[in-house]
Amino acid sequence: MKFSKMTFSILFVLLMISFYACCNCGSNLDDSNTVKGFITVIGNEPFTKLAIRTDDNKIYVLQVSKELKDELWKKQGNYYYIKFGELREEEGVSTLVVEKLIPFNKEEKQETIL
Repeated sequence: MKFSKMTFSILFVLLMISFYACCNCGSNLDDSNTVKGFITVIGNEPFTKLAIRTDDNKIYVLQVSKELKDELWKKQGNYYYIKFGELREEEGVSTLVVEKLIPFNKEEKQETIL
């Protein structure tokens, strides 16, 4: 009887450890395809493009839908997490194909640095 309880307990603990190790709990942003920074515009009229400037001063051009482009044009200087599907090099500039935008304010940015 004690042997079966101990076996069951060990099996349960191993099952919980494997579940915890395989679970992606609490991480809604995958760092491998996420960039954070503020929205900016690069280039000269009439050849301007929306971009994001990161904290380490890298600039990525954003490839977004027309509706999203119109919204972001008004939100220049605001901070966003950009979740992208593809990173391309076009004309020597890195271009992100945007899947999702997550806004955050500057105070949150300061907290992530600390």
